[in-house]
Amino acid sequence: MKIFPLLLKKAHLIGNILRAAFERFSKHRAPEAAAGMAFYAMFGLFPLLLFLIAVGSFILELEQARERVLALVLTVIPTSPELVVKNLEQVLRLRGTMGAIAVVSLLWSASGFFAILGHQINRIWPRASTRSPVKRRLLGIGMVSALALLLILWLGFTAVLELLPRLSVSFGESLQNYRAPLHAFLSRALHWVFPFLLFFFLYWFIPNTKVPVRVSLWGALVATLAWKVATMGFIWYLSSGLSRYQLVYGSLGSVIALMFWIYLSSLILLFGAHLSAVLSERVAIGLEGKKLLT
Repeated sequence: MKIFPLLLKKAHLIGNILRAAFERFSKHRAPEAAAGMAFYAMFGLFPLLLFLIAVGSFILELEQARERVLALVLTVIPTSPELVVKNLEQVLRLRGTMGAIAVVSLLWSASGFFAILGHQINRIWPRASTRSPVKRRLLGIGMVSALALLLILWLGFTAVLELLPRLSVSFGESLQNYRAPLHAFLSRALHWVFPFLLFFFLYWFIPNTKVPVRVSLWGALVATLAWKVATMGFIWYLSSGLSRYQLVYGSLGSVIALMFWIYLSSLILLFGAHLSAVLSERVAIGLEGKKLLT
């Protein structure tokens, strides 16, 4: 009988925290910040992809690196795949082999968006110290480098997953039956783990103040779930025939759809940051956020 009052109390705490997060989200004019982030992201998207392909080519052949990066991107961006693929292939044909100077210039161009992203996340935390423009750019370069490291880990992990079904080593009859389902499960889990790790990194490491790990974990969990739901909804919307981007914007329809998706993702990212900031404040002063997390 005591479980129902506890559930009601937890629901009340969750409602208070979500309401506070939405109030902060509105007060800080997050939709405007998300629009600015989407604008900068459009400029930084292709330099980022080219940089990741260049990094991947140190491990794989250039064509293989391109295919792996595109496969990863198309799982993250559910819209305008033709726009991304065709433009990227055209740029690669025009560029040819990318030298060290080209890779550094791509790193610098791609870091612009992440410098803005770091600044927008940092300003959400009231106690966070403001970074100078130089430090913001260095942070952006660090985030792009971290993405490149994640790409290397992802390439290695997917290579292992691809080899798993082909292994001829006998694992015993019982384990052999679970090998294919295990491969499918791990492949799907990748699409949840990497967004979660990315959100967690942004909410825990980027603010220029101390953020409790469990607060960042909760913010990352909520943001990942919201982003996955938004992804499924957006895919359904595009496939349902309700979208009319081409009728309104003509040949720019794919660009508008991609920019809208980036804007929607930015909104979710910023809300997760505001939620983490609310939890962090309430844990610090011992209010219901601490009770919720314990």
